[in-house]
Amino acid sequence: MIKAIVSDFSRVLLFPKDRNYLASLNVLHKELSQKPDYNALDHFELNIELLNFYKSLKDKTPIYIFTSDSIQDAVEFQPYLQPVFKDILSAKKMDTDKKISAAYKLVATHLNLNVNEILYIDDAIENIMAAKKAGLNTLLYENFQKLTNQMMEIL
Repeated sequence: MIKAIVSDFSRVLLFPKDRNYLASLNVLHKELSQKPDYNALDHFELNIELLNFYKSLKDKTPIYIFTSDSIQDAVEFQPYLQPVFKDILSAKKMDTDKKISAAYKLVATHLNLNVNEILYIDDAIENIMAAKKAGLNTLLYENFQKLTNQMMEIL
């Protein structure tokens, strides 16, 4: 039984407004944030559809973010994230890497859950494979409709 949903942030819940930008969103955010008039919402867009879907589930199943670095800490995103997520975990702050299975065991320990009680969602296949190797249930994020259909089958 799924007792928690853990979602990646970059390219699941957050996208660059320039859809041709394919590099790290954390790197872009760090570069842009050096400008004095920087506002994250001018350069990134939240997946409001998915945020609303997660919000509809949060009373039944706690929902968390597990992300690589710190872009999610931008003040502009907080009004959107705080009402939905029980906690936000950062691999960097946990001194781990999302590409290794031990990272997902740390997440399970942090949540006080067995690995098989967690549904993990990410857009990167290497992270999905590491989470699956650790024993988590996983879904690869490709688009909103496919993800929500798959989640409804599992939940």
